[in-house]
Amino acid sequence: MPSTATAARLPGRTILVVDDEEHVRSALSTLLEREGYTVTSTDGPTEALEVLKQQPIKLVISDQNMPDMSGLEFFRLIRERHPNVCRIMLTGDPERDTIIRAINEGEVYRFIPKPWSNTMLRVTVYFAFEEIQLLEENRRLVQALRRQLQFVRALDKNFPYLSALARQEEAELMLLQTEHSGEK
Repeated sequence: MPSTATAARLPGRTILVVDDEEHVRSALSTLLEREGYTVTSTDGPTEALEVLKQQPIKLVISDQNMPDMSGLEFFRLIRERHPNVCRIMLTGDPERDTIIRAINEGEVYRFIPKPWSNTMLRVTVYFAFEEIQLLEENRRLVQALRRQLQFVRALDKNFPYLSALARQEEAELMLLQTEHSGEK
């Protein structure tokens, strides 16, 4: 059953914590809520996938070793269904193979070892949201640029003489600049 923090001091900074151990979920939720994040927690990936369908989650912190499915499988599903959600893996598993597979298959942003350092967790989450914000801004700017390019192409198609006129004016301006630089 998901538990959600009520006060959102940092709007849009939503985190989903997924771990089968209650004390881990509770400790992470308490720490992150104190930092101003809105935190929802679940005890497994199946419930977490439902939460992701219903809530605008930006960051998922999940354990690797859970009964239903591994964190790696869970992150692979998130990447397919919710590609813009940032993923952080919490693991006590020191296996290098797990880390490499998580990076390649689940596109994990960072790994946090169990037991974790509260300071390192705070810093990692802070920078995860910085990256999320930059990626969102990048997507917004790319969309704006595409709209502008469509507009310019439509103008060029409907008014081809404007493009020719602009090119001619540009050439004349370059010629004048060349002539003036030769006079000096």
